[in-house]
Amino acid sequence: MRQPCHRVSLTKIFQYFDKGLEKVIFVLYNMTVSVLKRLQKISNKVRNLMDKSDTPGWLREIQNKSWEPEILISGITLTFLFIITNHIYNFYGMLVQDFAVWSAIARNLNIVSLIILNGLKIILIIHLTLRGVWTGFVGLSYVFPDGVNKQNMPESKQNIDYDKPETFVIKIEKICSLLFSFIFSSITFSLGMLLLFIPMVMLFIVGLELSYIRLAFIFVIWPAVTILGILLMLLEKRQKKSIMRQKMENFIFNNVLATYFTNIGKIKTSLIFIIYFLVVTSISLPDISKFDFKNEKSTGIPSKTELVHINKDHYETMRDQKFRIPKAVIEQFRVIGTGVELFIAFYKEDLYTIKKFRENPTLLNKFEIEAAGTNMSLPDLYTIVVDDKPVSGLNWYSTDHIHTDQQGIITTIPLDNFKSGYHELKINKMFWKINKKKMKRIENWDIIPFEIDLPQL
Repeated sequence: MRQPCHRVSLTKIFQYFDKGLEKVIFVLYNMTVSVLKRLQKISNKVRNLMDKSDTPGWLREIQNKSWEPEILISGITLTFLFIITNHIYNFYGMLVQDFAVWSAIARNLNIVSLIILNGLKIILIIHLTLRGVWTGFVGLSYVFPDGVNKQNMPESKQNIDYDKPETFVIKIEKICSLLFSFIFSSITFSLGMLLLFIPMVMLFIVGLELSYIRLAFIFVIWPAVTILGILLMLLEKRQKKSIMRQKMENFIFNNVLATYFTNIGKIKTSLIFIIYFLVVTSISLPDISKFDFKNEKSTGIPSKTELVHINKDHYETMRDQKFRIPKAVIEQFRVIGTGVELFIAFYKEDLYTIKKFRENPTLLNKFEIEAAGTNMSLPDLYTIVVDDKPVSGLNWYSTDHIHTDQQGIITTIPLDNFKSGYHELKINKMFWKINKKKMKRIENWDIIPFEIDLPQL
């Protein structure tokens, strides 16, 4: 059969972004501008609240006006983050399936990306909430600039010194500004981790031979990173006043971190970062656990559990159509009729397995595969089993999935010889393990439970 055409196109990287994003941002922008105009009028009274400080005049002016772009940035970015989060799963799944990026790399990238995005969501939501409180105090200071009128207070409370609303305006202003700087610090730290993986991913995207990529990791990338780390450590210890160290210490992230340490305190700053990442990671765990594109992984047998678990991702009528298919799907759990259509997702790694079979035809006999070596195709890698009975003579076709647009192969499995009730569709798969240079049959690569509901005569 014709092999699925592997298309490497940058447009695929951007196809997961929602088409209505531009319209959403436009509506949000108009609403925000309307709010800003109102805020501008009531905030003129507090523009000079910080004039008595030692801060340079130009910086005070920027600070006084910074709330306007802050709200715009927070609102638009927050909207974009909620839209893009759903596509992170698809993007890294695409890297694994269409570009043969190792699942461990994609999984780590997915974890870091989710932590960044969820962290941004939390901070921006807090920031917008505080800006709402800030706006309230700005309005209150405009209407009642002197704050509490002690003459109208009970005698028991007249000796209490109440802060004016403008005091809270300044305090909340400082917190909001600090939150924006914290966003930068957390992103910089996380992006540093992402940058370590980008050169690795590029090796896969440019189409380098998988065996060469493994050699590059072992003999080039890891030794280079290790040597560079050792050199930087030695340089820091021996040449404390070198120009190199001065530049490194003045690097923007180190500078910001030193500002936190020397003003907030090292312990408090470390505690804030640790708590922040723990909270964000715990929130991200459900999304992290969903990502499973490990091609060489087998699946547990549902019928061996006390209660059979039905994974909705195995069925077109139950799964979320926005997300890519990691392995295989059928139309629905309850099959009515004499056949069931099966879709199996394409993995670029499988082409490498086929190549090894063609280079060494003796492997076909070893694993009892009937296909001729030079004519071997993707379906020959799979063995379809229903209730421990192999199904042969299937007709396979190459296709793009109607909802996810991912490449794969489909076939219709006849069910004429099976009775009504519970059944299990098992898929076994041949896989070449590059690290062990060994061909392996993955038993139970995927298992899909289903029920046959034969029509009443």
